[in-house]
Amino acid sequence: MVSRRTVLSGGLVASAAAALAACSPSNSGSSAKKGSGSDAGALKFRIWDSTAKAAYEESLKKFTEESGIKVEVEVVPWDDYWTKLPLDLSDGASDSAPDVFWLNSASFTQFQQAGALVDISEKLGGSVKDWEKAVVDLYTRDGSLWGVPQVWDSIALFYNKNLTDAAGVDPTTLAFDPTAGSDALRDAATALTKDGVFGFNAACDRQSIIGPFLSSNGAEWQDANDMYAFDSEQGVQVFSYLAALVNELKVAPSAADTNTNGDFARDLFIQGKLGLFQSGPFSLKTIHDSVDGAFEWAIAPMVAGPKGAKSLVHGVVAAGNAKREDQESVVKLLEWLGSKEGQLPLGEQGISFPGHVDAQQSFVDFWKEQGVDVEQFIEAAKNPGPADTGAKSLAGLNAVMPVFQEIFAGNLSAEEGVKKAQEEGNAAMA
Repeated sequence: MVSRRTVLSGGLVASAAAALAACSPSNSGSSAKKGSGSDAGALKFRIWDSTAKAAYEESLKKFTEESGIKVEVEVVPWDDYWTKLPLDLSDGASDSAPDVFWLNSASFTQFQQAGALVDISEKLGGSVKDWEKAVVDLYTRDGSLWGVPQVWDSIALFYNKNLTDAAGVDPTTLAFDPTAGSDALRDAATALTKDGVFGFNAACDRQSIIGPFLSSNGAEWQDANDMYAFDSEQGVQVFSYLAALVNELKVAPSAADTNTNGDFARDLFIQGKLGLFQSGPFSLKTIHDSVDGAFEWAIAPMVAGPKGAKSLVHGVVAAGNAKREDQESVVKLLEWLGSKEGQLPLGEQGISFPGHVDAQQSFVDFWKEQGVDVEQFIEAAKNPGPADTGAKSLAGLNAVMPVFQEIFAGNLSAEEGVKKAQEEGNAAMA
């Protein structure tokens, strides 16, 4: 499943798995009404993760010095974000609406179709070449880009070097093939599974497991009309393969644990009880701080399939409120948030990979100082699989993920479950 941990860097809908500036209206930048403690006349930039607030405040301090435009960073917690934002944007000129705000890939289309977003291609088209292409592609619709890439993540393979060395496993060359009697991943996971240790984190995780495995096996996720298309021979093969790792080979933790706790596999890895953990940079800090030298670990390329290794790349963008009166200030803020200088604090403070390509080295350097090489995530982003698109993709994910969980639990066969998930997901998005 997908948990709250993925929200900042990846932007995938955490609610579905539980099942990637502005304060008040600027009103020409001077007459906004403010609540208690707010800075009158400031733009409001809304985000959902408090860990990014300090980095943004450092960045925006310089923006204010150079532009004279004040910006208030407003944190609305994830659990309230997607309820509050649509209400505030229903009247985009209201005092409660943000001027600039974070969006994820599963949610932006509904706001774009409602005419609520600034067209980035029109206002800042010359900057598009400077941003991570996978994220740009994710937020491009109807020929235009609808958000400024801020942070992103991809998928790679964390491994416990003590365990892999002892088992004679090379984690850098792992691959799967559902049509073969066995493969490098199954062999490695089997060799690692003993004495209370599991080999691999096969789990109902859309971002780290399901998406990459489907794409790497040549299965589609959605079709050209944003409807689910994973009910195919290749799609059934993947779910059958992953469920077998859990229920037949027993080289992965039980779905009874991973379905109810999206951090279960990560925590097993931290405890030295999981040899191979496929995940994203959103797991970096917790792993680094929690392992704290208890064993040696590193990061390898994600597991490849018959079609190669295809990571999911999720990104968060800063979107502009198209209904604000002072569009000039909104666009200036968006331009700053998309600049290398504006994004450096996000990398330098270890928040996530910045969306500006030239700022990404700051995140690499942050982790290099901690003794961790994160280059595999950059490599993974070069060949991404499809992420969720469409105005109703949140509803679709909320429908399909519980069915997928039943497959991993062994309560539904892959053939039955994949068919049911596609039918119910598409009905939810119709």
